[in-house]
Order: sequence, then C-alpha cells, then structure tokens
Amino acid sequence: MIQIESVRIKEFRGIRDLTLTMGRESFVVYGPNGSGKSGVVDAIQFALTGEIGRLKGTGTADLSLTEHGPHVEK
Repeated sequence: MIQIESVRIKEFRGIRDLTLTMGRESFVVYGPNGSGKSGVVDAIQFALTGEIGRLKGTGTADLSLTEHGPHVEK
C-alpha cells in the first residue's frame, strides 16, 4: 500500500502552488466544479506513474503530454 505523507503541486493544470499534508491517512478531495479536484488526482497519479490515465484510451483523440502539456514533462 502506498501512503502519502504530503504532496506539493506547482504549475500543474489550474493549480499554481498547493501543498497538501495527508499524514499517511486516507483523504478525500472535494469541492465545487472547476475547483481543481481532478488536477490534484492527476498530479498524484502523474507523480506515482508518470502517466495521466484520463489522457489514454478510447475517446481521448490521441492526446499526449508531449503535445498538449509540454510544461508538465519539464
């Protein structure tokens, strides 16, 4: 099991600078539409796997981080 102590997200999707401290506990991401919930989940997934699952598979029109998010790979 992966336990996340904390995560800092900078310049990822709509998130400019955010630090979350989970303390290795279960956590919930919630808020109104457009508040950055998916960005938090995507940032954690990218940090752990190097991929963003929502950019893969059927219906994604071949989106790629290289083409559509070059700043992310830097």
